[in-house]
Amino acid sequence: MTKEKALNFKFINIKTNEFAIIEKDYLKDGISSLNSSLNFRADPDKKIIGVKTKFQFEQKEKPILIIAITCTFGIDNKSWQKILSKESNALVLPKNFAAHLVLLAVGTTRGVLHEKTENTPFNRFILPPINVTKLIKEDVTIKLAKEEK
Repeated sequence: MTKEKALNFKFINIKTNEFAIIEKDYLKDGISSLNSSLNFRADPDKKIIGVKTKFQFEQKEKPILIIAITCTFGIDNKSWQKILSKESNALVLPKNFAAHLVLLAVGTTRGVLHEKTENTPFNRFILPPINVTKLIKEDVTIKLAKEEK
């Protein structure tokens, strides 16, 4: 496990990768379930980390509401060097830092979902609280596509 380090970052961008309401499969009084996925990416040239969250509400195993958001975070040069593993050409995010980025991304997704469904019957679908410390149990390693200099 990587020793915890103070890392400096800033929110750079929010992108809605996917948003869909599938009204034909929506049941007003139906029970829904929620599936989710999470991905990390990095761009070593720009020194940015992207956290993509995707949530899919389903009824009777059919999607009725889908949202995927990528939050991009800029990492300052000193902090980038702290998390860069030149031996494995990867970034190693300390678990608490990775959990913090995920928390920000999930909260952002929750807000975008609310805004996009406002004044519709789908506004009742709210992302529940997510304990990211249970989700991120260890340091997160992001393999870099090209050799870092």
